[in-house]
Amino acid sequence: MQDPTDFPVLMQDCPRFGVVFIITKLGNLYMYEVSTAALLYRQKFTDQLCVVATRNPKTDGMIVINKAGQIFAINVEENGLIPYINSAGHIADNKQLSFKLAQRFHLSGADDVFVQMFNQKLASGDYAGAANVAKDAPGTLLRNSETINKFKSLPQMPGSPAPILIYFNSLLQVTKLNAIESVELAKPVIAQNKLNLIENWIREQKLTMTDELGDLIRQANPALALNIYQQSGSPEKVIQGLIETGQLEKIMPYCEQTGHIADFVKILRQIMPINAQAAVGLAQMVTSRDNGAPKAQIDQVVNVFLEFNKLQECTAFLLEALKNNRPDEGHL
Repeated sequence: MQDPTDFPVLMQDCPRFGVVFIITKLGNLYMYEVSTAALLYRQKFTDQLCVVATRNPKTDGMIVINKAGQIFAINVEENGLIPYINSAGHIADNKQLSFKLAQRFHLSGADDVFVQMFNQKLASGDYAGAANVAKDAPGTLLRNSETINKFKSLPQMPGSPAPILIYFNSLLQVTKLNAIESVELAKPVIAQNKLNLIENWIREQKLTMTDELGDLIRQANPALALNIYQQSGSPEKVIQGLIETGQLEKIMPYCEQTGHIADFVKILRQIMPINAQAAVGLAQMVTSRDNGAPKAQIDQVVNVFLEFNKLQECTAFLLEALKNNRPDEGHL
């Protein structure tokens, strides 16, 4: 305290930002960082004694009432805290403190500090530490293709795993890989035919499910790719996966369940060279009038059979499809 007669009368912690507010008898506000007790901010805001204070549940700040009945709201500006600390010369080791706060509370404004810390750890050979910095950096500031390529280009130390594996292992221990990381990790795992690792990571929800990841795995394990497509939410890819895994009977129920309007003529073209008999069953379902309007026109379906010269299958389809003897279908 600057004035020897001044002393604290009210205090409120702010866990959201790791600070504590202290209000003194003479109306001074002090804000400290709790782990280092560093004084971040000081200001006199009233000449009257403050008599009561409480936490603001919306902002994690402080609401104060003084003896004159004035009400004050004391809050931390989330986007301004880190830039303020970075430029505050009165705070000892302010860059390191801003990095720790940004890392711990996922605050914006410390991008340069994260990049600098990441490069320092990388240059010193602390690859796991660099991975942890990347993990805590905001968004994709460091968790991107550029970072992955940096780790790939690093030399492997004798008796140690490849730096890129250290990077991925460090992330997998504490967090979920993003879309780019998931694909990049899957590439060497597939090349080594260790798909069981990918299955384990999917069960543990350590990978981000995307069409690109499914496409990568599709040739090696269509069933696993289908699982990924189902989680990534791509209807066309799911239908493709059902076809490739021979689960044709699930296509119609899937479309009905998800409300997806599929191009069944296109789907029949995919199925026809693989399993013409299954195509007959699907063709009958999509042209049926039992549950309202048909999903595909009979003429279009017949053309698909003829394109592949499947005359016997086409006849089997038509015997069922034309059983109602509708005049408008007489030409068929």
